[in-house]
Amino acid sequence: MAVPSLDAEIKEDGQNLSLGQRQLVALARARVGRSRLVIMDEATASVDFDTDDRIQRTIRGAELANSTSFCIAHSLRTNIDYNRVLVLDKGRVAEFNAPWNLLQRKGGIFRSTCEKSGEHKHLVVTAQHKSQLATASTSIQ
Repeated sequence: MAVPSLDAEIKEDGQNLSLGQRQLVALARARVGRSRLVIMDEATASVDFDTDDRIQRTIRGAELANSTSFCIAHSLRTNIDYNRVLVLDKGRVAEFNAPWNLLQRKGGIFRSTCEKSGEHKHLVVTAQHKSQLATASTSIQ
């Protein structure tokens, strides 16, 4: 369902919007409101690939640069370039570190999941690139 215009009426709790549209409205509110804490639970689960890409760029963009973001996601592509990944196993914290560090851990849950994903090569390249950027940024300061 398309929203016809910016002045379209949105019913309470976004009842007249799709789940994907409600997610986009919530992200827009966080962006415009300059929220210091942004918590996203499967923020891109109900959107197409192009919208997912736009959401990811928004999350990592200048408007939310000073925000702390928690992203709950099953998509490894979503998580791989975050500063830290928290892996839960049976409701308990099993691993917590930078994705690149977790990928180096033999026998680790995150590494094993990435290896089984069919996207292992892409995930390794992305995590390594993020790690190199972080290292370069730290050495400049």
